[in-house]
Parts: sequence; structure tokens; C-alpha cells
Amino acid sequence: MTMKCLNHQKSHKFICYQCNCLMCSKCVTSHYKDHPDHSEWEHIDDIKHSLSTLNLDDIIDTEKTTNNHINNDSTNNNSNNFKSKINNKLKSIWESLRSSTSRYQRLSTTENDIKQHFEQLHQYLIIEEHKLQRDIINDKHTITNQIDNNIKNLKYLINIINIFNKLNNNNNDNISDNNSNIKDTSIISDTTTLYSTTTMESITTSSSLQSFINHNNQTLFNEHHNYFNIDELLKQDSSDSSSLLLDIIHKYNNQFNESTTNTDNNNLRLSSYKLSIKQPDFNQLNSIIEQSIKLDRIKSTESPINTTTTTNNNDNKQSYIFITHNGKGATLINTSNNNSIEELQFDYQFYCTFNSIISIGEYIYIFGGSNNEKKWLKISMKSKSIEHIGDIEGIKGDYLISVCYDGQDHIYLVNGHSTKNRIDRFNIKTMKFESYHQLPVGYDRQVSSMIFKGSLYSISWNQKKMFQFDLTNRTIIDHQIEITPWSGCHDNNGNFFILDIKNKRFIKYNVETKQTINLNDVPFANGKYIYVKYHLESPTSSYIYSFGNKNDDNFRYSIESNQCEPSFRDIINKDRAWCASTSITL
Repeated sequence: MTMKCLNHQKSHKFICYQCNCLMCSKCVTSHYKDHPDHSEWEHIDDIKHSLSTLNLDDIIDTEKTTNNHINNDSTNNNSNNFKSKINNKLKSIWESLRSSTSRYQRLSTTENDIKQHFEQLHQYLIIEEHKLQRDIINDKHTITNQIDNNIKNLKYLINIINIFNKLNNNNNDNISDNNSNIKDTSIISDTTTLYSTTTMESITTSSSLQSFINHNNQTLFNEHHNYFNIDELLKQDSSDSSSLLLDIIHKYNNQFNESTTNTDNNNLRLSSYKLSIKQPDFNQLNSIIEQSIKLDRIKSTESPINTTTTTNNNDNKQSYIFITHNGKGATLINTSNNNSIEELQFDYQFYCTFNSIISIGEYIYIFGGSNNEKKWLKISMKSKSIEHIGDIEGIKGDYLISVCYDGQDHIYLVNGHSTKNRIDRFNIKTMKFESYHQLPVGYDRQVSSMIFKGSLYSISWNQKKMFQFDLTNRTIIDHQIEITPWSGCHDNNGNFFILDIKNKRFIKYNVETKQTINLNDVPFANGKYIYVKYHLESPTSSYIYSFGNKNDDNFRYSIESNQCEPSFRDIINKDRAWCASTSITL
């Protein structure tokens, strides 16, 4: 880089901070005329003076210092303002570093608080797990000691038998046959680890004691591991075999007396256990955990570098009703915003998907349909578009499939129009289907299904029964209900709302109490109010909606007031009969 102005051959004396241009004394005038808005320039002498008087201890991030600095600058000329630019830049960088570090530390503290909260929950579960396992572990340890002692006892007795056989020159005995011919086999260390788990497996798989000895002739019953040197004993006293045998038995009795011998009677003193496992209500559990901790992103009135994160603020979530129709589209109603309406288009035929829809978070899942029996799709309500559409593989496709969600990874699919005896499930993480359970004969399609406190409950169409399927032990119990279901829905909290158009009844049925409550009559004329769907609008306001062939069929039933009224008659008129609808909160 040249140190002189090329136009005037003079040394550079000025710098313009806005265009980063170096200038000599003559260039300044012309530069100012050409760029009247460039007011931030500085003479080299001012820069030197600024650097010479610079004190880094004065650069702090207090508001008071900033205000004093501004007040002082306002009394100076342009040159002094220029001179302070380096100071301002240093101060700005230092403030940014301090603010960013402070915010990072606050975020780390919040992150650690979240971690500690869940560590407490995790520690609680570990403690409960160890409480249940403690007695079992102690009993297992006792049994292991019994097995070890009995194995030593057994080895000693086998040694006595082998000595007896040798004393009598009988090498054809069934018990000692294998042990007497293993001198050339490799010696394997006789350690406790060799006769713990592996020994238990060998005992279980052996049909007799001889079989057990044969399986372990290189370890437990290897003659090199005998308590006695048989050959040496024979050399010492071969003339009196009876005395020798009695002496060995005497030594055995001293070592394995009654107090140290473990028999089956010892096992009788150990406790027996009956384990009962019931899958928890994960919807309720998730709700408890979500209420115990909350993290909300909030807008700050401060600059971005000073934005803070706090917890326990009110939600800004809004409730929607998502209703599909036969025109390959859907109507989205925001019940939290004066029932504002948005029409959506999807390349999917929704007819006969009425009870085949489930909402999970921001996503809506729909399975099958009369024109899409082997298809399923996943709709994102944030993008309001189909995120994934795929084939139903590994299980039978169908339409009018009844679906429900377990609050974790699986959506369960129950029966359908053509399939009458299945419970299958879909993993929302792997997006794979699997057959789960085959129902007995006698069920039709299901009008509504719900998972509540570890069981799957499902209402049969046009039959006065509901079945309860225990998800842990896969047992089924049928419950009789005094209504003939045409359509139904549930609140995910143990209550079904069932409509019987044949007998013109509308009831609330609780799966725990088995109690039936008759609800107020609803209009049945012209097939109205037959496609009911539950919608929780607020903690104190819940409704059941129905959307039919035309807007005149649309009704809303208030659970709190037990009253029915016309609803959403002014939305775009679509045929929504037998089409999927669901509630969603975002």
C-alpha cells in the first residue's frame, strides 16, 4: 500500500470511517463535497492523541459511564467526536462481550435448573426401582451362596465315589466313567465365575445328575480339582481300603455338617413374589410433568444481547378444529380467535376417515379412507401442508379404522369396515406398522377408541358392547352398554359420548365407574348430528361438534350446559359427512 496520495503526492493525514478512505490535506475538501453525508473522518494527529490518552480501565459497561460519555461528546467539536471513535468502538465491543457472557451464563443456569429438575424425577424413579429390587437381589444372593455351597458339597461326594471305585478297581461305574478318563484334557481354572450363571444354565438343561457331571467334566468335576490326591492315598494305605474310605467320609462330615449344608428346605425360607405391572396413564403423567416445569420464550424490551429467558409464563397457545371434506380439502377453525376460518387444500380423498384421525402436537395423522385404503398421511399444522404420505405396509389397509394414541410412540389401529379382528399399531418415530393383537370373532368396526390408564377401550358400531384391552398382558374384557352406538367420541379422560340414532339417545359413559348419563336430546331430523367429535376449547369450556352433508347439519353440544345448538352455518358449504375431524392446540 502506498503511503502517499497518488493525486497530490502528499502524505495521508485523514481517514474517512464510512468509506474507509485515506486522504491527504487536499483530498479532504473534495471528498467532503463529493460525500457530504460522510461526517465521520479523523486526522492522524487526533488519532495519536486519542491513543496516547486512552485508559482501558475507563472502558466499562455501566449506563452511567455511557451517559457521561455522550454528554461530554456533545460539548466537543467534530474532531473530538472523531477522536473518541476508537474509545466508542472498544466500549461497544466490551459491552457486547460482557452482555453475551452474562446471557450465556443465565442460559447455562436455566439449562442446569432443567437438568436438575429431571434428575430429581429420574432419581425418584431409581429409588423406587431399587426399593422393589432390594429383596429380590438379596434372595438371589442367598440362592447363589446355596448353589455354590451345594456344588462344593457335590464335588466332594463325587470324589468319595471315585475313590471307592478305584479302591474296588471298578472303572466302569456310570458316575465316575467320564471323570476317570480325562487326564489328558486341558485344566481349566475352577473359579466361582465358572459355576455361577453358566452352572445354573447347565443345571436347568441337564436331564440328570450324570448328565450335569458329563457337561462339566472339564471344569467342576475335573479330577485335577479333586479335594484328594487319589493315587497318593492309594499308595499310602492300599491295604485297608475300608478305613481309608471311612476316614474320607469323616472328613466330609466335618466340612459339610448340617449347619452348612443347603438343601431344598433352605429355599422354603425365601420369600415368593407376585409382580403386577399396570401401564400408567401416560397422558396424565405427561400432564403432571408439563405442569411441574415450563420454559417460555418471551420478547424483551431490551436489546437482543440482553434478552432473558424466564419460566412459568402463560401460554399463548390457541385451539383449532380441523375438519376435512369430500372436496380434497379441510376447514381450519380457530376457536381461540373468534372462530376465524381458513380453507386448506390437500391432494387426498378424506371420505370414510371419520374415526381414523389423531392429532399429536403440531401433527395430524390420518389412516386409510374409502379411496385410499392402503395410504396414510401426516399433516403439519405449522406449515399447513402434507409433510408425509406413505403406504400402509405390514398390516391390512382399510377405511373407517378407529385410531387412538398411547401418549408415547404408538398410534393403535382397531378394526375397520372390512377388518373385524385386529389391533395393529403405528410407530410415529420409525413410521412403521406392526400387527399387535388378533381380536376374537364377534366385533364389527369401532365407532371410537381411547387409551386410558393402561387399557385400550373401544366402542363397537351397532352393538351394545365395549371391549377393554389391557396393553400390558393383552387380555380382553367385554362390557355391556345399554345403547346401540352409531357414532361416538371421547375426552381422553375416561368418558365416551355415544350417539344412538336408532333409539334417539345421546349418553355419556364412564369406563371406570361404568356409569351411563343421559344427555339432552339432539336434533336427529334429516340425519343431523351423527358425526360427533370432542373439542376442548378452554379449561372451562368443552363441546361436541357434528359436521354433516351440508351446513344445515352442523351442530354444537355444550358439555357444561348440556345444551345443543346450531353451529358454523356460515362456513363454506361442503360435504363433510364421514370425513375426518379433530381438535388441535398450537
